[in-house]
Amino acid sequence: MTTSTVPTFAVYGRIVDTTPLYHVVCDHCPQWLGPVTDDFEQHVWDVRQHAAQHPAPSAGARWIPGSTAPRRATRGEEVGRVPVYRVICDECPRYMGRGGTDREKLAQYIALHVAVHEGHYRVVTEGTIEAVRAHQAAVEADPGHWTHF
Repeated sequence: MTTSTVPTFAVYGRIVDTTPLYHVVCDHCPQWLGPVTDDFEQHVWDVRQHAAQHPAPSAGARWIPGSTAPRRATRGEEVGRVPVYRVICDECPRYMGRGGTDREKLAQYIALHVAVHEGHYRVVTEGTIEAVRAHQAAVEADPGHWTHF
């Protein structure tokens, strides 16, 4: 009886950058807690959506040159930074793993890349068409990409 073990692969997540974390602040609603997000486009939408609830008192007024512009009652602030993770594979030097701020998704991306290595191992050890198809499916499911110089 022969037993074969699948080798382990050096695939892991690493913090590669940080991204700002935005928060909506409103002077008209001091008790209101606005949404917090790391997506700037969503943040701009959140600010505009809440600002629409409070018509500006100077909506019809004109700005006088030389005077300071009034501060908006609803505005966005940067309240911190969150890490950006990326999948790193020591065995694939040209592999650019998918990145993001969500650690659960990072774990899924790591599992998808490990499946590529397991599929390749099956192709090398078994050599069957099913193993080749499984490897191709794993490569297509992996959201990372390989850079070609």
